[in-house]
Amino acid sequence: MSVSQMAMSRLHKLVESLCSRRNVNLPIEQGKCLYTPIEGGVELFHAHFLLDSQHSEYTSPIAKILFDIERQIWCFYVPTEFGEEIHWIPYKTLPFSSSLETLLNELESDPQACFWQ
Repeated sequence: MSVSQMAMSRLHKLVESLCSRRNVNLPIEQGKCLYTPIEGGVELFHAHFLLDSQHSEYTSPIAKILFDIERQIWCFYVPTEFGEEIHWIPYKTLPFSSSLETLLNELESDPQACFWQ
C-alpha cells in the first residue's frame, strides 16, 4: 500500500499554507520558508537572502516529512552534516505521528529553536 494521492495533496496544501503564513510580513533578512515535493513527502528549506537582494543567496535544509507505508505514519526528519554530506535523522522530540497537523505544528512553533534560527 502506498501513500495516496489525496494524502500527498493534503500534505502539499498544508505545507504551502505553513510557508505562506511564515513568510508573510517577515523581513527578507530573516529568510523565507520553501519546500520541494519529493517521493512520499516534502523537504523544507530556509532560504537566506542578502539585505539588498530579492534572490536567495543559498538555502539550508530544515526538515523532511515522509510517509512510512509499512507503519502508516508520517515521519519527521532533521538534517545533520557529516563532512559535506547531509544525512537525515529522526527529529528526537517528535520522530513520527499519525497526525500530519501535529508534525506541522511542531515545525511551525519550533519549540526547540532548531528550524528557524
